[in-house]
Amino acid sequence: MRPAARWFALLFGCCALLLAGCISVDIGSSADNVRAQYRLDDLAPSPGRAEKTVARSLVVVSMPSLGIGDTFSMTYSRAPQQRALYQNASWAERPSNRIVQLLARRIDARRAFASVAELGSGISGELMLNVTVDELVHDTAAARGRLEVTAELVDRPTRTLVARRRFAAAAPVAQENARGAVEALSRALTSVLDELIPWLEASAGALPATAAR
Repeated sequence: MRPAARWFALLFGCCALLLAGCISVDIGSSADNVRAQYRLDDLAPSPGRAEKTVARSLVVVSMPSLGIGDTFSMTYSRAPQQRALYQNASWAERPSNRIVQLLARRIDARRAFASVAELGSGISGELMLNVTVDELVHDTAAARGRLEVTAELVDRPTRTLVARRRFAAAAPVAQENARGAVEALSRALTSVLDELIPWLEASAGALPATAAR
């Protein structure tokens, strides 16, 4: 290899390494560049009991999503329509499964239904709440964590859609890294649950009493 070509190859390699180093820290990785796993959390205090109980059992179901936000990889965005994955940060469990777990826990604490369980627990229900995670992203351009969820309440025996609604929330990111994103997304999730549960209780409570089984 000629000296000029060798020098060019060396310069190109150094630039590539520097670029890789820039991408591997800060936004694209965990704060300390060490591989880490995180979990979403419900930050609300213990909820009070509902004013009335719907005399039906409820099953909460995590539905498959086409978005990359509902994967074990954590997602961030530097521009609209653009998505990228953190290199050294991931979810300890699939976000939709974690959201359903926290949702079922909050519903159960409210005692608004005869019973509540997650699908796969071996417990059947007369009502089914399908939950789909449409978006879960660290929006770096707006410095916020954004969550969008679609909920569908279904009467299982008749296979009738009772109600459907999309919920969205965002929370500011204090630190532009994976930990800061998780904290913001947990706040956004708490806001979504704060809206979703009253909607669920009102939708189920509006069903005709004769339809109760």
